[in-house]
Amino acid sequence: MIAIIVTFSTVFYLIANLVTSLDIITFDDMIIDFIQSFISDDLTIWVERVTFFGSVSFITIALLFITALLLWRKKYALATFFVLTNGIGALLNKLLKWFFKRERPDILPVIIEKGYSFPSGHSMGSLIFFGSCAYLCIHIVKSTGHKIIAYVVACLFIILIGISRIYLGVHYPTDVVGGYSIGIAYSAVCILAFRLYEFKSRL
Repeated sequence: MIAIIVTFSTVFYLIANLVTSLDIITFDDMIIDFIQSFISDDLTIWVERVTFFGSVSFITIALLFITALLLWRKKYALATFFVLTNGIGALLNKLLKWFFKRERPDILPVIIEKGYSFPSGHSMGSLIFFGSCAYLCIHIVKSTGHKIIAYVVACLFIILIGISRIYLGVHYPTDVVGGYSIGIAYSAVCILAFRLYEFKSRL
């Protein structure tokens, strides 16, 4: 867990130091041009549906629903972990956006978004949310097969949401990778803290 935290924190640090570099901007533009070459009216409808699953509205509603289920099943520690992980993660993303103040790309925006660009809130938020949902399955779901399915579905949502932000022209690829990197590092910290809590509670 510590290796994961150090590795992805380093990746985020390196990307953050390069986001204003001309080389990075050229790389971003190339990826945006490639992904947006597939733009069509029909595909855009589906991409907008996918990106909704990383929105504040969806995550908030899903967070409340899942937390209610956890409390109903008397999983108080997991409910606390779930709420704090996602809540503090959202605040961390706001803080990072304010700190870096990177403007959004203006190559071919399919939709209009307000606020700063780096790191991507949808990418970071979806990784934390769907990652924490998958982690809940370790404690609740007994079937190994179902646990694997949960992780695969979580990964698919995370990846597709990140791509959707590039397709829609509201984030640079490095915004998405930066969101993933800090999201993984942050999630690992939360999971490590929860596992330490579980260990101490057994003593």
